[in-house]
Amino acid sequence: MSHIIKLLRSALQTALFIVVTVLGLAMAFIFVLSTIFAIAILVIVARVRGKPFEVREYWKTRQSQRKSTPASGPFANKDVTDVEVRDIR
Repeated sequence: MSHIIKLLRSALQTALFIVVTVLGLAMAFIFVLSTIFAIAILVIVARVRGKPFEVREYWKTRQSQRKSTPASGPFANKDVTDVEVRDIR
């Protein structure tokens, strides 16, 4: 009887592993398709504007825009010079 339980448990574990693997593959496939779709939209927009689409230029533009935005919130001030450390027990 215990052999049957071990066999069923092993079969269930194998089935769950296969299900999780297939779900992971489906999610990866959807991610790849959505990325291809987004790049296709960027290429079409660039062609309509009459400009060539280059990934390097796009990435440089995005990075420079990200660096140029001013910081906001509690960490906006970069002039912090004193930090106090406390032990919590």
